[in-house]
Amino acid sequence: MSETTTLRKLLGDYNFKIANASDEYVSRRKQQMVLFLTSAAATIFASRFAYKSTISRQYVPTLFQGNHAPPLSYNFTTDAAVAVGTGTMLCGTVSSMLIFGGCWILDVSSFKEFGWKMKTMMGGYEKERQLSELPMDEESSMIQDGLVDIIEGRYDWDEEEKTE
Repeated sequence: MSETTTLRKLLGDYNFKIANASDEYVSRRKQQMVLFLTSAAATIFASRFAYKSTISRQYVPTLFQGNHAPPLSYNFTTDAAVAVGTGTMLCGTVSSMLIFGGCWILDVSSFKEFGWKMKTMMGGYEKERQLSELPMDEESSMIQDGLVDIIEGRYDWDEEEKTE
Protein backbone atom coordinates (compact mmCIF):
# COMPACT_ATOMS: atom_id res chain seq x y z
CA MET A 1 0.00 0.00 0.00
CA SER A 2 1.39 3.39 -0.91
CA GLU A 3 1.91 6.24 1.51
CA THR A 4 -0.93 8.28 0.00
CA THR A 5 -3.55 5.57 0.41
CA THR A 6 -2.42 4.87 3.97
CA LEU A 7 -2.75 8.56 4.80
CA ARG A 8 -6.18 8.73 3.15
CA LYS A 9 -7.34 5.66 5.06
CA LEU A 10 -6.15 7.15 8.35
CA LEU A 11 -7.85 10.48 7.62
CA GLY A 12 -11.01 8.65 6.58
CA ASP A 13 -11.02 6.65 9.81
CA TYR A 14 -10.97 9.87 11.82
CA ASN A 15 -13.67 11.40 9.56
CA PHE A 16 -11.58 14.25 8.14
CA LYS A 17 -13.02 15.92 5.03
CA ILE A 18 -9.57 16.15 3.43
CA ALA A 19 -9.63 12.36 2.99
CA ASN A 20 -12.05 12.89 0.09
CA ALA A 21 -10.04 15.74 -1.49
CA SER A 22 -8.01 15.53 -4.68
CA ASP A 23 -4.32 14.61 -4.68
CA GLU A 24 -3.44 18.12 -5.85
CA TYR A 25 -5.26 19.70 -2.90
CA VAL A 26 -3.60 17.34 -0.40
CA SER A 27 -0.12 18.03 -1.79
CA ARG A 28 -0.81 21.79 -1.77
CA ARG A 29 -1.88 21.69 1.88
CA LYS A 30 1.18 19.59 2.70
CA GLN A 31 3.45 22.16 1.03
CA GLN A 32 1.80 24.99 3.00
CA MET A 33 2.32 23.03 6.22
CA VAL A 34 5.98 22.39 5.41
CA LEU A 35 6.57 26.10 4.69
CA PHE A 36 4.99 27.08 8.00
CA LEU A 37 6.87 24.48 10.03
CA THR A 38 10.17 25.40 8.35
CA SER A 39 9.67 29.08 9.16
CA ALA A 40 8.66 28.16 12.73
CA ALA A 41 11.87 26.14 13.12
CA ALA A 42 13.89 29.06 11.71
CA THR A 43 12.18 31.35 14.24
CA ILE A 44 13.11 29.02 17.09
CA PHE A 45 16.75 28.84 15.96
CA ALA A 46 16.91 32.63 15.45
CA SER A 47 15.50 33.32 18.90
CA ARG A 48 17.94 30.86 20.44
CA PHE A 49 20.82 32.54 18.57
CA ALA A 50 19.64 35.97 19.78
CA TYR A 51 19.48 34.72 23.35
CA LYS A 52 22.99 33.23 23.17
CA SER A 53 24.47 36.35 21.58
CA THR A 54 22.83 38.56 24.21
CA ILE A 55 24.11 36.42 27.08
CA SER A 56 27.63 36.22 25.64
CA ARG A 57 27.82 40.03 25.37
CA GLN A 58 26.61 40.60 28.92
CA TYR A 59 29.16 42.36 31.15
CA VAL A 60 29.64 40.48 34.42
CA PRO A 61 32.22 42.18 36.66
CA THR A 62 34.51 40.24 38.98
CA LEU A 63 34.31 40.61 42.73
CA PHE A 64 36.11 43.96 43.13
CA GLN A 65 35.28 45.58 39.76
CA GLY A 66 32.66 48.27 39.53
CA ASN A 67 29.53 47.39 37.64
CA HIS A 68 28.70 50.98 36.66
CA ALA A 69 31.22 51.22 33.79
CA PRO A 70 32.05 48.55 31.17
CA PRO A 71 35.71 47.72 30.49
CA LEU A 72 37.67 49.92 28.08
CA SER A 73 38.06 47.11 25.53
CA TYR A 74 34.28 47.12 24.89
CA ASN A 75 33.33 47.83 21.24
CA PHE A 76 29.99 49.66 20.91
CA THR A 77 29.99 49.49 17.08
CA THR A 78 30.20 45.71 17.01
CA ASP A 79 27.53 45.45 19.68
CA ALA A 80 25.20 47.73 17.69
CA ALA A 81 25.81 45.79 14.45
CA VAL A 82 25.07 42.48 16.16
CA ALA A 83 21.90 43.95 17.71
CA VAL A 84 20.65 45.23 14.35
CA GLY A 85 21.44 41.95 12.60
CA THR A 86 19.83 39.85 15.32
CA GLY A 87 16.73 42.05 15.41
CA THR A 88 16.38 41.91 11.63
CA MET A 89 16.76 38.13 11.68
CA LEU A 90 14.12 37.76 14.41
CA CYS A 91 11.74 40.12 12.62
CA GLY A 92 12.13 38.28 9.31
CA THR A 93 11.65 34.81 10.77
CA VAL A 94 8.63 35.78 12.89
CA SER A 95 7.07 37.61 9.93
CA SER A 96 7.59 34.62 7.65
CA MET A 97 6.04 32.34 10.25
CA LEU A 98 2.99 34.61 10.55
CA ILE A 99 2.60 34.93 6.78
CA PHE A 100 3.00 31.21 6.05
CA GLY A 101 0.70 30.33 8.96
CA GLY A 102 -1.96 32.74 7.72
CA CYS A 103 -1.68 31.38 4.20
CA TRP A 104 -1.97 27.83 5.52
CA ILE A 105 -5.08 28.70 7.55
CA LEU A 106 -6.71 30.61 4.67
CA ASP A 107 -5.59 28.02 2.07
CA VAL A 108 -3.82 30.63 -0.06
CA SER A 109 -0.89 29.90 -2.40
CA SER A 110 -0.54 33.11 -4.44
CA PHE A 111 -1.19 36.84 -4.26
CA LYS A 112 -4.13 36.48 -6.64
CA GLU A 113 -5.74 33.85 -4.41
CA PHE A 114 -5.12 36.10 -1.40
CA GLY A 115 -6.96 38.94 -3.17
CA TRP A 116 -9.91 36.68 -3.99
CA LYS A 117 -10.05 35.31 -0.45
CA MET A 118 -9.94 38.78 1.13
CA LYS A 119 -12.59 40.08 -1.27
CA THR A 120 -14.85 37.15 -0.40
CA MET A 121 -14.27 37.45 3.34
CA MET A 122 -14.95 41.20 3.37
CA GLY A 123 -18.11 40.95 1.29
CA GLY A 124 -16.72 42.43 -1.92
CA TYR A 125 -18.70 40.22 -4.28
CA GLU A 126 -21.95 41.05 -2.50
CA LYS A 127 -21.19 44.79 -2.70
CA GLU A 128 -20.37 44.51 -6.42
CA ARG A 129 -23.68 42.73 -7.03
CA GLN A 130 -25.58 45.41 -5.12
CA LEU A 131 -23.83 48.17 -7.07
CA SER A 132 -24.58 46.50 -10.39
CA GLU A 133 -28.30 46.38 -9.55
CA LEU A 134 -28.51 50.12 -8.85
CA PRO A 135 -29.97 52.27 -11.64
CA MET A 136 -27.46 54.32 -13.64
CA ASP A 137 -27.84 58.10 -13.81
CA GLU A 138 -28.10 59.96 -17.12
CA GLU A 139 -24.54 61.34 -17.19
CA SER A 140 -22.95 57.97 -16.44
CA SER A 141 -25.01 56.22 -19.13
CA MET A 142 -24.06 58.94 -21.66
CA ILE A 143 -20.34 58.48 -20.82
CA GLN A 144 -20.68 54.69 -20.98
CA ASP A 145 -22.45 54.87 -24.37
CA GLY A 146 -19.75 57.23 -25.67
CA LEU A 147 -16.97 54.89 -24.57
CA VAL A 148 -18.73 51.90 -26.13
CA ASP A 149 -19.10 53.85 -29.40
CA ILE A 150 -15.39 54.73 -29.41
CA ILE A 151 -14.39 51.13 -28.69
CA GLU A 152 -16.64 49.84 -31.47
CA GLY A 153 -15.29 52.43 -33.91
CA ARG A 154 -18.39 54.62 -34.24
CA TYR A 155 -17.56 58.31 -34.06
CA ASP A 156 -19.87 61.33 -34.03
CA TRP A 157 -17.95 63.11 -36.79
CA ASP A 158 -18.56 60.15 -39.16
CA GLU A 159 -22.32 60.54 -38.71
CA GLU A 160 -22.15 64.34 -39.20
CA GLU A 161 -20.32 63.97 -42.53
CA LYS A 162 -22.86 61.42 -43.77
CA THR A 163 -25.80 63.72 -43.04
CA GLU A 164 -24.27 66.67 -44.93
